[in-house]
Amino acid sequence: MDAFVVELSRKDLYEMIWVKSVACVAKEYGIPYTQFMKQVKAANIPYPPSGYWTKLSFAKPVEKLPLSDPIDEMVSLYKTVTTIISREITPDPTALKVPKVSQDTVKQKPSIAPNASNEADPSSVPEETCEPAETYEQYGQTYNIYNRENLYQEVWEKPVTEVAKKYKVSDVAIHKVCKSLDIPTPGLGYWAKFRAGKPVKQLPLPNSNKPDTKAGIRTGREPQIQVAKELLQFLSPEDKSVVVSIATQLQLPDENARMHSKIIAHRKKVVQWHKESRNRDQYWNKRNKAEIPFLADTISETVLPRICRILDALIKAGEPLGCSLTDDLKFVVNGETVFISISESQDKLDHVPTKEENIQLLKYEEDKRRHSWASKPNIRKYDYVYNGKVSLFVNSEKSFRDCKSYVIEDRLGDIFILLYEASNEIRLHREAREAEERRRREELEAEELRKKEESRLREEQRKKHNLEVQYKNLLVSAAADFDTAQKIRAYISAVEHSASMTQDEIMGITWAKRKADWYDPTIKCEDEIFGKRKLGQEQKEEVPKKPWEL
Repeated sequence: MDAFVVELSRKDLYEMIWVKSVACVAKEYGIPYTQFMKQVKAANIPYPPSGYWTKLSFAKPVEKLPLSDPIDEMVSLYKTVTTIISREITPDPTALKVPKVSQDTVKQKPSIAPNASNEADPSSVPEETCEPAETYEQYGQTYNIYNRENLYQEVWEKPVTEVAKKYKVSDVAIHKVCKSLDIPTPGLGYWAKFRAGKPVKQLPLPNSNKPDTKAGIRTGREPQIQVAKELLQFLSPEDKSVVVSIATQLQLPDENARMHSKIIAHRKKVVQWHKESRNRDQYWNKRNKAEIPFLADTISETVLPRICRILDALIKAGEPLGCSLTDDLKFVVNGETVFISISESQDKLDHVPTKEENIQLLKYEEDKRRHSWASKPNIRKYDYVYNGKVSLFVNSEKSFRDCKSYVIEDRLGDIFILLYEASNEIRLHREAREAEERRRREELEAEELRKKEESRLREEQRKKHNLEVQYKNLLVSAAADFDTAQKIRAYISAVEHSASMTQDEIMGITWAKRKADWYDPTIKCEDEIFGKRKLGQEQKEEVPKKPWEL
């Protein structure tokens, strides 16, 4: 049942959409986003294209589509009120027993107050693109009500991972519900082809005797992009909002769009490497010596264009935020180099011998009959063939793989956010490593200063010791000379008190007194032959000189 909400002119509705965004206007009037969009399109009112609000937040030039006539025509807006008929709902076998659901037990969408702000947060637009799922409460648990026809439309309008956000469960749970209700889901690569503009086929909803509705416990799993928001704690709220906004709108560029110049150059390098590797005999030595380019030996030539488009989408989304790409296709995010490794899975197949190998085997059998020492040719048993399933690793930690639920192209937003998360981890490791290097360098400098100080103290101690030894030797030498001088004087005094002396003896006493004064350190007399007495030095006994010593 459609309920009237408001009546506006095309001009007023046009102005509100281009000022606040479609999501905010729908939220203001309490109209589900999808219903509001249908009415906007029916009224032929242009609305902002994808990426409009992101460019606006970066102050980049944007184009506002004009409104066609008649601009004053009135448009009535409605919202659909769903009435649920009371009936028995088949519960999930793993869930609790579910009672009959009536209008009173269904959790209705709460009323939303008009948004007073005239500006919409770009990061919040994708979160309002679907109306809440129908639920009911029992025993403290919240249960989703899955309608077969509605769920069929939802899984073919957007990827299962996006549908899971509406019901707040995992994508695996949505696949299980679809299987239990006999709802076909898009196959592997469907959304990648759809976004690339290639023809895709939607499987019709088959007739089934299974129930039209199903109930299942809401696990409370937050949408994936919300988890990513919680991860980007190192960014400011404004930067985090911009990164998340870009991640939610990230898509592959058109196949005919020109790629980033460094991706083009690297792709040529990989193609050249593959060309040389085919001529293995001619380029064997050269190939072994040359460095293998990134992606050359990990993926097939068939998958190379697909990987280049993925890298091109990531770098073009990151360049407005200051990200860049190195020549070997490493991402520079927030000044840190983030490594991305990509590999393609291989299937193990029995090797089918080639014509040349069959000739070698026949020759071996012939030689074996003639000679017992014939050598069997070395032919491999298995071939490993690339199967197109790609795995992508960011910083050798977090990985994304092609699987039944999604392909890597469906996770571009998660990869983009993880590049920022990895850059922060690299920055933290780098800062920790630099801090450890500084600590080690400071310890070495402190150890060197300590050794220098110990060496200085030892040198001071040595000088002090040597000075003390010098003073002691001088003292001992002076005391010994003084003792010698006293002994000479005592001898002179004894001689003088003896009997009468001759003239020679008197002259000898005078000479002896001069020698006593020469020895005495208190007088420091200089001898005409020996000069001054040197204290503190070992005194050699004076001996007569030889004629040649004069």
